[in-house]
This record gives sequence, structure tokens and C-alpha cells, in this order.
Amino acid sequence: MPQRSYSSRREFMLAASSVASAMGAFPALAGAAGAAIEPMKVGVFGLDYTFWGIWADLLSPKGKQLGTSVLRMRPTHVWDKNVKKAQDFATQWGCEVVDRYDGMVGKVDAVLNGDLNNVPWQHLMLRPYLEAGIPCFLQRHWADTLTHLDQMLELAAKHSTPIMATVPFEHYREADALASRLRNIGEIQGVFGTAQVTDEPHFHLPYMALKVLGYDVDSVSMIADDVRKVGFLDINYVYPRTEKRRPFVASMHAGRPDAFSLTIVGSQGTISASMPDAANNYTRFFGQLLDIQRMFESRAQYQPLDAIRAKFQCLLAAYYSKLERNSSPVKVGSVPADWPLPAWRPGWYDGSEFRAT
Repeated sequence: MPQRSYSSRREFMLAASSVASAMGAFPALAGAAGAAIEPMKVGVFGLDYTFWGIWADLLSPKGKQLGTSVLRMRPTHVWDKNVKKAQDFATQWGCEVVDRYDGMVGKVDAVLNGDLNNVPWQHLMLRPYLEAGIPCFLQRHWADTLTHLDQMLELAAKHSTPIMATVPFEHYREADALASRLRNIGEIQGVFGTAQVTDEPHFHLPYMALKVLGYDVDSVSMIADDVRKVGFLDINYVYPRTEKRRPFVASMHAGRPDAFSLTIVGSQGTISASMPDAANNYTRFFGQLLDIQRMFESRAQYQPLDAIRAKFQCLLAAYYSKLERNSSPVKVGSVPADWPLPAWRPGWYDGSEFRAT
């Protein structure tokens, strides 16, 4: 097949975002017409600061929730730098432990990194899987620098590998409902939201807002007591003036009592959505897991690669605002590509773990 040359990284990723690889590359996902689809074999990364205790309960045949859903992903292999943790997880959920980070290549249909500690090394950890065309789910923040995120996105594009980088809020039905109702409220005047914050302050609600409102944010500011702790939080996304709208601000804060609330005020009406704090883990995570499953089975991107990059640039601008600019607004796209987000656990790896042998 002739190779096309691309004039820019953006053009390359845009072209690749719509590419789906042949289903035959993954026999477990490609059944005969009308045949039942076999569950995907999923590789597990990261058992320290991780969501896998919740997700395994939803996905494993040993879990409490398996019979109540249509989820067809099973954790079958696991790797963690702590062998004891990997063995305990494998015993509890019926998995096989592999002795290297790349030891699941050829054994699984997809890999999902769950450990926040892994993020600065995620581009190295997932490289063998991206190169092999194995679908990958990235743990937030997706990377520590834009340079490292671009390395993963470019590998995904080059090898037609599905890659997902989302938080649960983006998959809530309320997000799609708000987006579909925007046309009924006229010109947006302003947006206000609150969300519970349990760790770092910039993820869930802002990413939902981006999905609803669009990714063309002009600048971001973040005021917070501490980027590592729960406390006061004020994040502002400034949307620019266009031919079709006036500029407006999406202002988001840490607050209770709901898991989240989001209100959009327009010139012809107001729309809002919220989720009660009492929502259980099944309610909070099922939509995301189902969308992961759909993307991995279809091998079609859930979001364009450019959307993943835009989300990350908004996140970078928020942290840069707080840490480098005394919470002043920062233009999206202006943060140096090698400026690093703070690692949750610096020195978690020394890099030797990911050298090819």
C-alpha cells in the first residue's frame, strides 16, 4: 500500500483517527455472523493508586456485578512492579501474572493502565502494545508532558491502534443529553458546575464540560489550595468569540452535595444535570466500561486523537496557571511541550524497567 506523507502532526493524527484495523487481527473479537462474541482478554497494569479494585469487581467472573451487565471484558493477565500485589490480584480475580511489563503482548486483546503512579512512564510502558496494535486505555493525566502524549498518539495513528483517554464523567448519559439540548437554549451566556473532588483537582467535571461545550477553549485558569489535595478549587475555561457566539466562561468548583452538577445558561433558556452522591460504582463506571468495550471491539476511536490532545492541553494550562503563573489565565497550547505535570509519586520507576531486552 502506498505511504502518504503528512504535512503536520495534526494532519497525521486527524487522518488516523478514523482508521479502523481489520477485525481479523484479533480472533477473540471476530466471530462468525450471528455467533456470540467472546469476552475480550484484558491486561491489567497498576495496582497501587488504581481503579482496578472496582473494575475487576465489575468485569471478572468472580466479581459481584458480572451477571447484571452486558460487559464482555475479562481481566486475564496482570503486571505490577510489586510481584506480591500482582499475585494477590491474580488469585482474587483469576488472572495470570506476567513477569515483564511487555509480557502480555500476544496474550491479551487490550490493556488498561489503572495506576496514577504510572503516568510519567505510561508512554514507555504502553509502547509495545501500541506498536502491536493492541487497544490501550490510558490512566489520567494521560502523560506527564505533551511530548510524551504525542509519542503515544503518533504510535496509535501509525499502527491504527485504538486508544482511549477518558474519565467516567465523559460517559455519563447526562453529558450526551446536555449536548443534544444546547440547540434549544440560544446563545450560551455562561456555565457553572460543581463536583466532588477526591484527589487532584482537575479531571472529571472539566472533561465532561469539554465534551458538552466543545474543545475550542481559549484560556484556562486554576485557583486551588494545593494541586495534590482536596480543598478550595476554582477552574475557569474561557471560550472565545466566534461568528456564531459571544465569548463565555465555564466556571467549575469543588463542592457537594452531588457527585456533580452542571448548569448552562443560554439567551433562550437554561439546562442542567446532576448525579446524586449516593450513586454506586456500577452507576459511576458502567458507561465508561461499556464505551471502552465498544471501542475495543469495533477498533474505532471513541474520540478523535485531536480531542485527546486538546483535553490534555487544557489540563496542562490549568496546572501551569496554578504552578507557574499564580493562577492567572494561560492560553491553551502555550505551555512548553516538555513542561512536566507533577508526578504523583516521583521516582516510582527509574526507567530501566522499560528498556528493550
